[in-house]
Amino acid sequence: MTVAVAFAFHEDAPTAAAPPARPERSLPQLAPMRYSFEIKKFFYSQYVFSGLRVSLGLALPPIFCLLVFHQADIGFVIASGAISASVVDLPGPLKHKHNEMLACSALGFLSALASGFATISNLTMWLTVVPLTFLLSLLVVYPNRGPQISFGALFMMIINIEQHFTPVQAITNALWLLAGSLWYTYFSYFWNRLTSERTEQQAIAEAIFATAEYMRARARFYDIKENLDDVYRELVAKQIAAVERQDAARDIVLRNLPHLEREGKPSGEWRRVMLFNLFINSVDLHDTIIGSHTDYGMLRQSFGEADILLFFRDLVRKSATELEAIGLAVLQHRASAPVVTMKAELRAIEYEIDKLRRKDLPNRDSAAYATVAASYRRVWSVTRLIDRMHRNTQGERTDTDMTVDQALSRFLVSRRFSFKQLWTNLTPSSPSFRHALRVTLAVAVGLAIGKLLPLTNSYWIVLTTVIIMKPGFSLTRQRNAQRMVGTVIGCAAALALIAFVKDAPVLLAVMFACMFMAYSLVILHYGAATVFISAYVLLLYHLLAPAGMRLIGERAIDTLIGGALAIGISYLYANWEYRLMGPLVKAVIRATRAYLGAVVDVSHRRAPGDGAGARATPAPAAETNATPAQDQVFQGGTVAPAPPGAGLGAAFTPEAAKAAVPPTQSASGQASKQADEQASGQPSAPLAEKPVVPGDQPNGQASEQASGQATAQAGSEAGTQAARTAVTDITAVRAVAPSDTPAATVDALTGGASAPAAAASQPSTAGPETTAPPAAAAPIAAVPSTVPRGGEAIGSQAARALDYDFRYRLARKDVHIAFANLGQAFLRMMREPRSKQRFVAEFNELLIQSHALASQINAIGPLVLAAAPLERRALDSVLQAIGENLAQAENGAPLPADYRETARALSRSLDEMVVDTERAAPNLDGITTQESIESLKALVHHCKQMLSASQIVRQDASTIRL
Repeated sequence: MTVAVAFAFHEDAPTAAAPPARPERSLPQLAPMRYSFEIKKFFYSQYVFSGLRVSLGLALPPIFCLLVFHQADIGFVIASGAISASVVDLPGPLKHKHNEMLACSALGFLSALASGFATISNLTMWLTVVPLTFLLSLLVVYPNRGPQISFGALFMMIINIEQHFTPVQAITNALWLLAGSLWYTYFSYFWNRLTSERTEQQAIAEAIFATAEYMRARARFYDIKENLDDVYRELVAKQIAAVERQDAARDIVLRNLPHLEREGKPSGEWRRVMLFNLFINSVDLHDTIIGSHTDYGMLRQSFGEADILLFFRDLVRKSATELEAIGLAVLQHRASAPVVTMKAELRAIEYEIDKLRRKDLPNRDSAAYATVAASYRRVWSVTRLIDRMHRNTQGERTDTDMTVDQALSRFLVSRRFSFKQLWTNLTPSSPSFRHALRVTLAVAVGLAIGKLLPLTNSYWIVLTTVIIMKPGFSLTRQRNAQRMVGTVIGCAAALALIAFVKDAPVLLAVMFACMFMAYSLVILHYGAATVFISAYVLLLYHLLAPAGMRLIGERAIDTLIGGALAIGISYLYANWEYRLMGPLVKAVIRATRAYLGAVVDVSHRRAPGDGAGARATPAPAAETNATPAQDQVFQGGTVAPAPPGAGLGAAFTPEAAKAAVPPTQSASGQASKQADEQASGQPSAPLAEKPVVPGDQPNGQASEQASGQATAQAGSEAGTQAARTAVTDITAVRAVAPSDTPAATVDALTGGASAPAAAASQPSTAGPETTAPPAAAAPIAAVPSTVPRGGEAIGSQAARALDYDFRYRLARKDVHIAFANLGQAFLRMMREPRSKQRFVAEFNELLIQSHALASQINAIGPLVLAAAPLERRALDSVLQAIGENLAQAENGAPLPADYRETARALSRSLDEMVVDTERAAPNLDGITTQESIESLKALVHHCKQMLSASQIVRQDASTIRL
C-alpha cells in the first residue's frame, strides 16, 4: 500500500504489483566512459594549471635574457632561483603561499651567499654546507610548507657546490638567485590572484572526486562476490584520500571568506557563493554516506543473492557517477546536468522493502529489516543532496547556506611559524631532529664522494640525496624507488631523442613539453614526473653544450649513488612508524569519544527557561512543517524528512499524506514542490508535500509556512525567522533528556560539562560543514546575530541550538582528520621492513572498528532524538558504557574479566526497553507509534554494534601499548 501511494505521485511509475526487473551484475556500459572522464579530469585539474604556471615562470627569465640582453648564463641563474620558489608553490591560500615563498627566497639567498663565499676551498665548503644543511632540515618541524621551504633553501645552496667565486661574484650570484626567486614569487602571486576562483573550483572538484571514489568503494559492500576484508582496506584508503582533499579545499575556501559579504554582495560574486555552497554540500554528502555504514556481514547473510543488495550497489555506483559529473562541471566552469537516472533503483528498493514488510520481516528479523531500511534512508538522502548540487551549479544565487563570519576560522589550522616549536624539537628524541641528522650526514658523505669521483656535476649526488630523504623511512624508500626507475627511463628516452632527432627546434619543443608534463605530474605521481624531469634536464644540457653519452651516463650514476646513499643512511636514527602511532591512536579514540558526546548531547539539552526536570515541548506541525521524529534523518545536527516509503510500520494513505502538509502552505510552496520533483525526477517524501532543503527556494531560505501566526507571536519578521530556525533546525522533536536521565551520561562521554553555561549567550555560527541533506527547514544564515524585541527568548534558544550544531560539526571534522592521520601512519608502516612492523592485526582491526564506530555514531543522531520522550535509562546506560570503554581505551586499560556478561546484560536491558515500549504504546497518547517503535529497534541495533566496536577498540588499544 505504501509503495502504491508513493508511486501514484508519478504518472509513469510502475504499480506495486509489478516487481522491478532484476539488475545486471555489473555496469559495463559505464566502463568505456571512464577513460574519457579521467583524461578530461586531468587536463582541467589543478595539476595541469600548476604545471603551466611553473613552466612559464621558469622558462621566461632565460628566454628574456637571451633575446634582450644576450646573456643566457644570467637567465639560467635566475631560473635556478625561480625553481627554489616554485617548490613552495603548492595549492593553498594565496596570502600564506605568498609569505611562505618570500621566506624561502630570504633563506635561499642567505644560504646561497654563505655557500658562495665558501667556494674558495673544499674545506670551507664542507664546514659551511654541513651545518647549514642541519639547520635548514630542521624546518620540517613546521608541517605547513616547512619541508618545501627547507628544500628550496637547500637547493639554492647546493647548486653552488661546483662553482669557484670571488667574494664579489658570490654576492652577485646570490642576488641573481634572489631576483629569480622573487620573480617567480610575484609571477605566481599575480597569476593566482587572477585565477583565484579557478583555484577554488579545482580544490572543491578534487574533494568531490575523492568523495565519489569513496562511494564506489562503499558500493562494493553490497556485492556478495567481493571479499569484505579487501573492501574494508580499500575503504580506509579512500576515506583517507577524501579527508585530505576536503581539508585542502576547506583551507582554501574558508580563507577566502572576506570575498563573501553578508549583505550587498555584488552580482559577480554569485559564482563564489556557488562554490562555497558546493563545498558545504560535498562535506555533507561524505558525512551522509559514512552514516550509511552498517553490518554488511549480517546484510549478506540475511539477504544473500536477493535483488535488494544489487539495487543498493547500482544506486551507490550511479550516485558516484553523478557526483563525478558535478565535479567535472565545476572544473569546466559550466552548469552540470544529470548523466544517469536513479529513479528505477530508488523505486526498486522501495518495492523490495515493502515486500519484506509484507513478509513480516520486521517481526521475524527486526535487526535485518531496520538495517536495510536505515541504509535506504541514507542513500535516498545522498541522491537528494546530489540533485541539490546540480541545482547549485545552475542558478545565480547570492545567498549562502550558512552564516559567513570569522567564527569559521576555528575550523582552520594555524599556519603560524613559532620559534618555540623549533626550539622544543632540538632533542634527539624528536623525529624532526633525527631527520635533520640523517640529511646532514648524507650531504657530508655525498660531498666527499663527489670530490673523489671525476664527475662533471657531482652536486647531483647531494641534490638527489636531499630530494629522496624524507622524515619517514617508508616515504624515503618509496621516493627512492620512483626516482631510480624514473631516472633510468628518462635517460633512455633522452638518449633516443638525441640519437635520432637532429633538428634543434624539434628537440627544444620536446624539452618544453617534457618540462610541462614534469611539473604537472610532480604532485600527482612523482615517479612519472621523474621521467620527464630527467628527459628535459638532459635535453637542456645537450642543447646548451652537446656532451654526447657522457652527460647521460653521469646523470644515471649520480642518481644511483645518491639514492643508495639516501636509503642506506635512512636506517640510522630511523623514525619507525610504530613508535609514532601511540599518540595517533589516542587522538582517534579521543576524537571518537568527543563525537559521541556531541551527538548524544543534542538529545540531553533543555530549552531556555525550563526547569531541571522539564522537557522541551515540540513545536506544532503547522509551524515547523516537520515530519514525525521517528521518520526524520539527522544530518549534522539538523533534522530532515525521511525518504519515500521509509516509514517502518504503518502504510500511508493519500489522506495521511495530505494531512502532513500544513494548511497554510502557500501557492509558491506548491510550485516549488512541483519544480523540485521535476528537477530531481525522484519520488517525494510521503509525509510532506516537499522535502524542505535549504536553498530550494528562490532566495535560498526555507519555506515559511504559517508565517502570519508566528509573526504575530514573535512581534517581528526577524524574530519569527529566528524562532523558525531554532524550532525546526534543532527542537522540532523532543530533543531533551527526560528528567530521570543521569546527569553524568554526557560528562562520561565528553570528559567535561555537558553544556557550558554561556552557550546560550555566546554568539555562534555553524561550521563550514553545514549540513543540508535532504532537508532542514532554515539555513543557519537566516538566524540574525541580534533578535528584535519580542523574539529574545527564541533568539537565545536559536543561539544555543547553533552552539550545539557548531560543536557537532567541529567534532565530526576532528574525528575524520584523526582517523586519516592514523590510517596514513598505518599504511606507511606497512611499507617498512617486516621486522619494524608492530601490532599489524591490532592496528588494522582498530582502524576498521574506529571507522565503523564513527559511522554508527553518525547514524544514531535522529534515532537518539526520536527516543528522547521515551523511558531511556537502558539506552543511557549503554551510551555511558560506550563512552567508558573509549575513555579506558585512551588510558590503555584492558577489558574487565566480566565484560562479556556486562555486554549481555546491557543488550538484554535494551531489548527489555523495546518490549516495554511496545506494551505501553497504546497508552502514550500518540507519542509512540509503530514507526517510532521500529526506529527504536534500529537505535537498539546500532547501540549494540557500537558497544561491540568500543569493546574491540579498547581491547586493541590495551594490546598495542605504544
